[in-house]
Amino acid sequence: MRPTIIFVLVIVLFGAFNWLTARQLFRLHPRRKGIVVALLVIGNLMWLFLPWLRVRSDALRAIRATLGPPWFAWLCFAIVYSGVTAAIAAAWLPFARRIDFVRFARWPSRVFLWVTLIAGVAGVYGALVPLRVTRVPVAIDNLPAQAEGMRIAVIGDLHVGLYSRPSRLNTIFETANAQKPDVVLLAGDLVDDDPVFAPKLLHALTALDPTTPVLGVLGNHEMYGDPFEMIARLRGSRVRLLLNEGVPMRGLWIAGLSDYAARTPQLAPNLDAALAHRGNALPIVLAHQPRAFADAIKRAVPLTLCAHSHGGQCGIRPLRWTLAGLFIPYHIGLYQRGASQLYVHTGAGYWLLPWRLGITPEIVLIELHRARH
Repeated sequence: MRPTIIFVLVIVLFGAFNWLTARQLFRLHPRRKGIVVALLVIGNLMWLFLPWLRVRSDALRAIRATLGPPWFAWLCFAIVYSGVTAAIAAAWLPFARRIDFVRFARWPSRVFLWVTLIAGVAGVYGALVPLRVTRVPVAIDNLPAQAEGMRIAVIGDLHVGLYSRPSRLNTIFETANAQKPDVVLLAGDLVDDDPVFAPKLLHALTALDPTTPVLGVLGNHEMYGDPFEMIARLRGSRVRLLLNEGVPMRGLWIAGLSDYAARTPQLAPNLDAALAHRGNALPIVLAHQPRAFADAIKRAVPLTLCAHSHGGQCGIRPLRWTLAGLFIPYHIGLYQRGASQLYVHTGAGYWLLPWRLGITPEIVLIELHRARH
């Protein structure tokens, strides 16, 4: 009963945004009614299939992958455009006796629509074409001598799905391989919910040097799908999946944490278990969500590596401003709290909508050095 009530409330809420957006577009741009109607239809078709969102079949995978992006894009546009027209209306009130609302609002609306179109095209290009390599030197107290200069490639949020291009995945891993990493860490959200896409991911890993270890953890999207099937598909593959466990490497202990979105106790994150057998090795935590940093700080873990935020897929990287930063405290780059450091990787792929503006896909190369005081 509760899911049904929530679903109805969501329909009512977004129905209001749809109505307001359509009404204003019809009023302000009457000659574009045909375009608006087409966008309304395409942008809302996905609602018809939401009750079967988790059904796993080839037909529904195609429907989700095809209708999901325009649905999400239209929802975002409707919410923002409703806010913009409300702001225009507020600006119009002092002039209401001298000019009618339609004449006052038409040009601001046109400017916003053109900016949206340009940003949309630029964002699609930014999600699908460029690939950034971010080199991050990290100084750690008491780093083992054998780990000095160690190079760790971090790749997260690939979200491999139906329309993920094999050529793009190959480019990501070929670029990572070109950095000559000592280990590649996959920081969760490897597939877009459905484990059926795991073979596409594993095939792309052939671009890596066969001697390079690949370690990974589950993300929230693996948990939303079928985490046990994903675990089974990765078992015995190139990826050593770490589920609240760790592996020794050059005097370090790479501890992989399960994800906080787990719905079963056996998959719940347990940092104590992940660190249990490290002995005297220096721990480094790999987790999908930056919320793991709080537990890492309590245990004085010197370095935590995460992803998850995507940088909101929109931001100004040089200013360390991202859309995700409005909702979570750790969303981009390197942070330090006491003796513990965190790096948040902003993702190599995208979620649902192929759009990234100002936060292009990245591969992070962590270079470890002993701190000098």
